[in-house]
Amino acid sequence: MKSARPTRDRHSCGKRPAFTLVELLVVIAIVGVLMSLLLPAIQSAREASRRTSCVNNLRQLGIALQHFHESHGHFPAGRGGPVPKAFSAQAYLLPYVEEGSIEEQIYFDKSPTPLFIAGVFYTGMENRPAASNPVPVLQCPSDAIAGGRVPGSDYGATNYVACSGSAVENAGTVSPGDGVFYKESAIGMRHILDGSSHTIAFSERMLGPGLEITTLAPGQGGTYILELTSAHPVSETNCQQPSNGTWYEARGAKWILGNYGNTLYNHKYPPNPPQWDCMNLAQQQGFLSARSSHQGGVNVMFCDGSVRFITDDIELRVWRALATRKGGETTDAL
Repeated sequence: MKSARPTRDRHSCGKRPAFTLVELLVVIAIVGVLMSLLLPAIQSAREASRRTSCVNNLRQLGIALQHFHESHGHFPAGRGGPVPKAFSAQAYLLPYVEEGSIEEQIYFDKSPTPLFIAGVFYTGMENRPAASNPVPVLQCPSDAIAGGRVPGSDYGATNYVACSGSAVENAGTVSPGDGVFYKESAIGMRHILDGSSHTIAFSERMLGPGLEITTLAPGQGGTYILELTSAHPVSETNCQQPSNGTWYEARGAKWILGNYGNTLYNHKYPPNPPQWDCMNLAQQQGFLSARSSHQGGVNVMFCDGSVRFITDDIELRVWRALATRKGGETTDAL
């Protein structure tokens, strides 16, 4: 006789108790705390990597400057000449940053871009193919919109700009400046009496927003440049009045063109100042600052090729001294 099999409740067999609402909320809270701890660390690690890449880009440019100097006996011009050959130092450095294929496309006896100078219009069409190429070594990965071009522009952009000087005299004119890179400059090591390790050659600068929609008003966050009308010469007073000009949104859009709107800057103000940048219509005079997306300062490259991080709170006297090639100033506070 078979024994009766014990009956089991099929509804309760192997059933595990479910999480209570309190337990679920505790788990969610723990996950939230962990995420809040991990995300800043991840973001910090990413920014550290981007900042390292930015430093490496400037180092490559520094090596390129040394090779150019060895070949020519001087550094490239900040703005080439005579008219209309207004090429940037960045354009002249292309063969020394392994971008010789782009440099071979450039017609250095033509205008780099469309220019209107002294009543004459230069199309710059011969150089459009070369100038439209983004150059990776000229792009800082920390710039949120640095995808190789300023939005709305089909030219290759640059985050790295050459120093024209202190901008203390003549409202920051590049004809000439008291730095190393200005209009038709040909400065060699022998001209840098302050010492190549105490004279800045390049710094970084954020790109303009271009046609990108932004919540920032013009002038906020160092995004735009105030381009003064011909009726308002460059001065600190005129630059403080937005009604004296229009907002230029394509800063850094053309690595090929030597001017303040694209490839030059100066040390009128310290790094990342609250003041907006300002220039004249020709973009050869003004107050154009070093700016970066890095927290607390900017990376700069000196004429000896070394790269250092300069904090925003650097003494203005020292910052300006670092911009001049033979000012005789002391930089002991650096």
